[in-house]
Amino acid sequence: MEAWLPSRGCTRNEDAREMKLTLPDRNELFGMLALAPPLIVRLYEEGTEAAVQRLLLFVLAIGIAYIWAILFALRTERPPAPGLLVFAAAFVLLLPGPVPWGSAVLALSFGAVFGREIFGGHTILPPALIGLAFAIFSFPEAGYETRGILAQSPDLLFAMSCLPGAAVLIMRGSLSWQVAVGALVGLVVAGLLSGDPGWWQHPGLGTFTAGVLFLAASSEGAGKRKSAQLLHGFLVGILILLIRYADPAQPDGVVFAALLGGLFAPLADRALGWRPFRG
Repeated sequence: MEAWLPSRGCTRNEDAREMKLTLPDRNELFGMLALAPPLIVRLYEEGTEAAVQRLLLFVLAIGIAYIWAILFALRTERPPAPGLLVFAAAFVLLLPGPVPWGSAVLALSFGAVFGREIFGGHTILPPALIGLAFAIFSFPEAGYETRGILAQSPDLLFAMSCLPGAAVLIMRGSLSWQVAVGALVGLVVAGLLSGDPGWWQHPGLGTFTAGVLFLAASSEGAGKRKSAQLLHGFLVGILILLIRYADPAQPDGVVFAALLGGLFAPLADRALGWRPFRG
């Protein structure tokens, strides 16, 4: 793996000319392998035109991610951090269908800058989650989130295709199984309280499974304590059903729930780790 290190006695321009992009590390390669099956299922289930647009958007997403990484690397004199391919793949995977490229460029740029580069390449939440949330809030009619989710039929093939890769990432420590289990428990509790006999179909609706596993359960946004991770997932599972039932538009709700859960995770860590002061 090649790394970029500034040479002593060189100017910034000379360092920039010597900069080499780092190759994807092992974690990123496993991340791409995990995302490949659901992405292939997406392409298989879509028509040819939509599949081609998704693939082209994937190429565009990779380009946007690398452009911002290189710009910040030149500015801060540090090598680009890994994870760019996973960021692009997760963003494209979670889209329900074709979207305008102009808004996609803005959303990807927002996720890259405020989800990665502004923190020196480190992430506090998955950059794909930040980019998708920006797109949903800024362009509500651009197709970044499925509406009328309760009228949709469960896509079990897509949901099941997420499981093998997620299992591998859990074994590698890249995903938190506690968040995933907590989300499932939250789904069961919210479903039983709702009185809806079809609540058990929700893991197959929209991006529930993919969003919980690859966004909410990602180590980039999960808490440190196991108990906090369970609480984090529990909140995400409840919020997804609450959004789907309470909003008249019946949105997918996964991105918003994962965003709130990720913002809540540090607070859960602190609260569950709190010890009363004894003087």
